[in-house]
Amino acid sequence: MDTVTQMLNQHQKIARWAQLPHHAPAIGWIVRGERFYWTPERETEYEPLTAQYEIGSITKTMTAYRLARGEQEGLWQASDTLDKLVSELAESEFARSVTLRQLATHTSGLARLAKNQVLMSMKQDKTNPYAAYTEEHLLEAVREEKLRSGAKHAYSNYGYGLLGWAMSRAAGVPASQALNQELFEPLGMSHTEMAILGEETSLQKVNSNTDVGRTVVEKASGGATLHLTESQPDSTASKTTSKGREAGKTARQTASTTSQAALLPGFAPGGRPMPHWDFTSAMAGAGAVRSTITDMLTYVEAQLGQHAQAAELEAAFLECQKEQASVAPSKGVGIGYAWMRSMRKDGTVTHWHNGATYGFSSFMAFNRDLQSGFVVLSNRGVSFSGQIKQMLGLGELSTDRAAGLVGEALFSV
Repeated sequence: MDTVTQMLNQHQKIARWAQLPHHAPAIGWIVRGERFYWTPERETEYEPLTAQYEIGSITKTMTAYRLARGEQEGLWQASDTLDKLVSELAESEFARSVTLRQLATHTSGLARLAKNQVLMSMKQDKTNPYAAYTEEHLLEAVREEKLRSGAKHAYSNYGYGLLGWAMSRAAGVPASQALNQELFEPLGMSHTEMAILGEETSLQKVNSNTDVGRTVVEKASGGATLHLTESQPDSTASKTTSKGREAGKTARQTASTTSQAALLPGFAPGGRPMPHWDFTSAMAGAGAVRSTITDMLTYVEAQLGQHAQAAELEAAFLECQKEQASVAPSKGVGIGYAWMRSMRKDGTVTHWHNGATYGFSSFMAFNRDLQSGFVVLSNRGVSFSGQIKQMLGLGELSTDRAAGLVGEALFSV
C-alpha cells in the first residue's frame, strides 16, 4: 500500500470529511507514471470517475496556457498592453499601461472583483455572482480603472476574466472553443468543458441528446470504507482493489463517450444545496471550467511531461510553470502564469493552484522534479468561519487541508 492510500484510509478527519452528507469527494494522484484514485465507498447515481465538478479557479491555469500558446503562435506577446488586444480600450490609460503578463501574474493592481460586479452581485442572485456580468460591464469597469505603478502581487478574478476575454477578442475564437481545440481535445480530456452562457460546447451538445441528467443526487450514504479505482485505458497502470477494478471497467466503458458525464450537485458547508455557477464570456477565464477526476489527473500528467500526446503543448506548459514574478522571495514563493510556485526544503519546486465556487472546491499540485502530482475535487464549499476553525485545527477539513495532507504524504516519498 502506498503512503497516500495509507494516509487516506487511516486519517480520521479525512474519513469524517469524506462521509459528510451529500459529499462526493474524489482524489487522484500520479507517482512516477502510476495513477491512483480514491473515493468514498457508497451507493450513488453517478460514476465517480466521470462525474463532473466545477473546478473554479484552476481554470486560470488553462487561461494562462492560452496566453503562452498564443505567444508562441505570434498572436500576441506577454509584454503587449491590453489596448493592443481590445481596440475599444484605446482611450484607457490603464489599458495602455497594463500588460498581459501583469494580468497573468496578478500584478496588475486590479482588485479581486470589479466594483461594478460587486454592486451587481449585491442586487442580483448572490449565489450565482457571475451570471449577469457581461462584456459591456467589463469594458465599463476597465475604462474607470486608474493607472497603477509598482503594483504588487494581489489575486484578481477580475484580472483573469479580463485576460481570457481579451485573448478571445484578439484571436476571434470563443474561449470555450479555443480550450477544446488547443487543450482538452489534444489531451483526450473528453469530459471537460468551459461552460459559457450562450456558447454550446461539444460536450453539452452530446448531453442534450441523451437521457443523462446534468445533475445527480446520492441515493444513500455508505460506510467509511475507501478504495482505489483504475485509470482510463490510455493511462499507465494503476494500483487497485477488486472493487477498484470493477469501477475501472465502468470507466473504460464510458470513457469513449461524453454522454456519460454528469455534473454533480454542489453544497454549502452546512449541506445546503447551492446552484451551479454560470459565466458569461466576460469572466469565464477566471473559473468556468467543469471537469472530472480522471481528466484532471490527465492534466497533471501533461504538466509533469508524462503525457504521450502532449509534446506540442510542452513548451507552453513550461512557460506557464516558469517563475514570472516573485511573491515572497524569503519563503521561496513565486508565480508563473497562474501557477503558484513553492520551493521545498529538498530544493525541488511544487506548483499548485486551488479553486472554489459556492458549492465546489478543488486543489491541484505537481512536482516535476519528483515526477508526482495530485488532484482533490469536492462538491462541498467552505465558509469563512469554517476557514478560521481550520486554521486553529478545529472543525471539519476543507479541500485545501485535505490536499495538504495528500501533498505531505506524496511529496515526502
